[in-house]
Amino acid sequence: MAQNQGLDEKVITSVLLNSHKLAANGLNNLVLESSDPSLRQDVTQILYHTYQHQKKIWDFMNNKGYYQVEYAQQQEIAKATQQLQQQQQQQQSGMQ
Repeated sequence: MAQNQGLDEKVITSVLLNSHKLAANGLNNLVLESSDPSLRQDVTQILYHTYQHQKKIWDFMNNKGYYQVEYAQQQEIAKATQQLQQQQQQQQSGMQ
């Protein structure tokens, strides 16, 4: 019996997800580095659509069991939130 040598659904969706992550990273850098307002706006829209596509791919993978996540404990979320708030306060006080 011959083995199926084609790419399976999990591999294809993993490649798509990783491609979207890479694209989002590059687009994010372009937005941050862009001095042209029109270009910045256009790339921001493309980045937003990339986020939407990535989320759809992730949802599909998660529903199929291809990409499972361990959800954080409420205590860990509260700790991370507190750390972010402290960083924001430090940044704001540094700007004054």
